[in-house]
Order: sequence, then structure tokens, then C-alpha cells
Amino acid sequence: RAARDLVLRLNSRDPETLRALLKNGELTQRKITLVLDPKALATALGVMTDDVAPDLLTVAAPVSLRPRGVEAKLLVGDPVPAPDPKLLRTLLNAHRWADALRSGTPLSEIARAAGHRPHHIRTRMVLAFLSPKIQRAILNGTQPPELCLERLVRPIVPPDWAEKERRYGFG
Repeated sequence: RAARDLVLRLNSRDPETLRALLKNGELTQRKITLVLDPKALATALGVMTDDVAPDLLTVAAPVSLRPRGVEAKLLVGDPVPAPDPKLLRTLLNAHRWADALRSGTPLSEIARAAGHRPHHIRTRMVLAFLSPKIQRAILNGTQPPELCLERLVRPIVPPDWAEKERRYGFG
């Protein structure tokens, strides 16, 4: 039960739990190593410190740093596919805006309803016209880690799907 409670606290990303468990850590260009505090771990698990296996106190994983627009994303271990909420929300909005435009709603009215300027809508609406392969990857969260909204809305997006896929890391 104590282990399950600890896992729940860690999954909730409670900073105090993480701080208490972490004795030290090291980050290099290719690896992150975390050393857990045996007393803190024993207390959290409700066991004696001597019962904590020393070889389980060090956790290491490969890392890589991927550029993402104006920021960088630190990838630790094998990334688990997960949709990027900002990218996903913008893709869904882009389809809504494109549908409204096709039905005759003026861009200025779409922008006003969305609480944005027309330029914002226009630059993000290009996501509705990405290839099905790229859109599916965004929906599934399997897009390349360096693919971000800022990269997709840069000016001069190629109209050709194959060129977009190549430019954005899909082949």
C-alpha cells in the first residue's frame, strides 16, 4: 500500500515528494543519473533503511536535447507517445476555423469569436492543411519531438505534402 501511495504521489508530480527522495543527480549530454536517498525512500515505503536494496537507489537513463522552435526539449529514456496539448488544440481549432471560412464566415468574424487577430487565425489555419500523415501523428502524439507549433506556423510553409513531411521529419 505504501509503494502504491508513493507511486501515486510521484505520478502527480508532487515536488516535495521528489525533493525528499532525491539525494543528488547528474546530467550529462547523453545520460541522466539520479541517486535516491535511502532513508527517505525507506520512510516513504514504511520499511527499515537496511531493507532498501542499494542497487535500486541509482536510476540512469539516456537523454537527448531536441530543438523545438525557440526552446529545447529534454528527452529522457524512451519517449512515450503523448499528444502535445498546445499543438493538438491548435490543430483542432484550425479545422474549426477552416470549416467556418468554407461556410462563408468572414475571417474577421472568426478571429473576433476566437478572441484573436485575423493574422493569428490565418497563420495557424495552415495546420488544417497538413498531410493526413502529419495530422495523425499530432493526434497520436507520435510526431518528431522537434516538431512544435512555432515551427509549423513559420512563414513559407511548403504547399506540397511530401515536402512538408520531409521538412518536419517524417521521411
